[in-house]
Amino acid sequence: MDISIIADNDTLLGFELVGVKGGFVFNEDTLKEDLKKVQDSKILIVTEKVAQAIRKQDLSIKPTLAEIPDKSGSTGHALKEISKLFESAIGVALKEEN
Repeated sequence: MDISIIADNDTLLGFELVGVKGGFVFNEDTLKEDLKKVQDSKILIVTEKVAQAIRKQDLSIKPTLAEIPDKSGSTGHALKEISKLFESAIGVALKEEN
């Protein structure tokens, strides 16, 4: 399995419709077990809420993590992380527009 996803039901359904298999509906109680099931994936797509739960539980993951907004929109965390990476890579801070 190359790409897996852990997300809310609606986001998971959207990705399944375009052919992404190996997905799990996010449940904080089963997150640790679900992450073990996707360890063979190359890329793990998660919503920002799932990524927040991974950080909160201090869980390590093997696949490359791709954080996306869910149906309620972005929390802004992923953009902040991208901005930090960009700034450390080239030394220039990205300006946010409101």
